[in-house]
Amino acid sequence: MAIGVDSKGYKYVLGLRDGASENATVCTALLEDLVERGVKPDRRRLFVIDGSKALRKAIDAVYGSDNPVQRCRNHKRKNVLDHVPDSMKDTVKATMNAAYRLDSAKGMARLEELAKMLEASHPSAAGSLREGLAETFTVNRLGLPGALR
Repeated sequence: MAIGVDSKGYKYVLGLRDGASENATVCTALLEDLVERGVKPDRRRLFVIDGSKALRKAIDAVYGSDNPVQRCRNHKRKNVLDHVPDSMKDTVKATMNAAYRLDSAKGMARLEELAKMLEASHPSAAGSLREGLAETFTVNRLGLPGALR
């Protein structure tokens, strides 16, 4: 599903395609359909995605690689928290949330520290945290207000 947000914050369903977001054909077809219906690639857009590699590739193919891509932080938190024991979840979540409020360089450094801490005992959590890390700070790099982060 593709959802657009206007300048006033209203959300609109732009497109829907049956299939998995990990399927490159489905993702490309969804985005090509958006182009046909007026969401043209001649304008720079911010894409917020769940981390699907197929969707990321489709964005570059259909809209070009110049468009900023933000990884969904809710998905990232859930993925990381799935790899740590319950006793660590609150601390890891709080650290991630605090890092996302910082500027991109400081926030990424904070999460790299967290990944190093997790590495020995929870390597899958560390790997999940590092995967696509820079794209979880796109809105920070763009200077978007906190309410949009």
